[in-house]
Amino acid sequence: MAQDIDRFDDADDSAIRTFPKGTTIFREGQVSDVAYIIKIGRVSIYRILNNKRVRLGERGPGEMVGEMGVMTADPRGSNAEALEYTEALVCDKRLLQTMLLKSPRPVQLLTGYLVDRVRALAGQITDRPSGDPFLSVCRVTLLAWQGVARSENPHLVYADLSRTIKDILLLSQIEIDAIFERLKNMHLLAVTDIKGSFPRTNILGSTKPGPAFVKDRIVRLPDPDKFMAVAKNLARDDRGRQEFGVDLEFCDLGDFAREAGSTPEIITKKIGYGEIPEKIFFFHKSASREYIDAMGPDFFKQARRPRLTAADLEHIDDITAVDNATLQEVFSNLGFHKVAVLAAMAGDAARDKIYKNLSKKIAGIVRDEATALANLDDDEAAAVEQELLERVKTIKGLVS
Repeated sequence: MAQDIDRFDDADDSAIRTFPKGTTIFREGQVSDVAYIIKIGRVSIYRILNNKRVRLGERGPGEMVGEMGVMTADPRGSNAEALEYTEALVCDKRLLQTMLLKSPRPVQLLTGYLVDRVRALAGQITDRPSGDPFLSVCRVTLLAWQGVARSENPHLVYADLSRTIKDILLLSQIEIDAIFERLKNMHLLAVTDIKGSFPRTNILGSTKPGPAFVKDRIVRLPDPDKFMAVAKNLARDDRGRQEFGVDLEFCDLGDFAREAGSTPEIITKKIGYGEIPEKIFFFHKSASREYIDAMGPDFFKQARRPRLTAADLEHIDDITAVDNATLQEVFSNLGFHKVAVLAAMAGDAARDKIYKNLSKKIAGIVRDEATALANLDDDEAAAVEQELLERVKTIKGLVS
């Protein structure tokens, strides 16, 4: 396929679409009118199930996305997002059908079989709560084994163990079977088939065993200590190349801070200062109602600014918690240029407070100079910011 795409290099530009990084190429439920052959870039395929992003895989140059819906005439069954700048060749239904009709008959039959197979597997996708299903299955298996390890004949019944894993991890049986098969192939656990048969009686009245079938499967852990140690190493190796997994579509404050390379405390301050748009924050409805009921209606009628402490003064944006009289005294001692440097580096809320604590004439001068500081020197900015914080702390009696 990677070679086939070269044939389209000279195609009309109208057949090529470009997608900047982060662009949604199509969404689940949309009409499946075209497919895309990726020329440049990478595309993530995922579904959203109960507030969780279930990653189905990635596609790169020479690979196709969106073909299932076009071939079956079903709505889009997944979402596609450009992970980087992507160029893709647009293929409509007529083109795909022409390509398929030109293929040998066995290929056409195989394609139809694969389409049905993918449809069936799509129904097995779950919004499992574990981001690492392999390691989670191993842990549940080890806990179950520890519960029977001291019995006279320790073993686990495969069906019962699978049912337990489904209840805890919300995995499908297909996923559980694949994980156990991998563990079995690595000799980390043993799976024994218990076979049975239904007796058959012939016309002479004699009874013979019928065809054998797997009546049950027994699971044993030869070395429980080695089992978990090896499982952890395998899971660690898999994280870098994991194709299928789950991400929460929404994140909490801690996850947001880690993603931004910050801390929850700084993010909380930025929310309070109005530096982060409110449209990206959501509250869990039932938990919010419980909290509102617990705190009472009066709690939410006004916001009280926390008492200033030395620990609060860490950044220029912290001056929103400083009283006006203190700021006016500090600004008068710093001079126009340094105040302009502070205004240039401050967030919107802190910048507004700076201007409000200057006279109208001086505020205009400082605003113009701050606007002109396009290439602010980092060392100078850090020094001015440090001087501001030290002067405020001195006036407030926070330093000797």
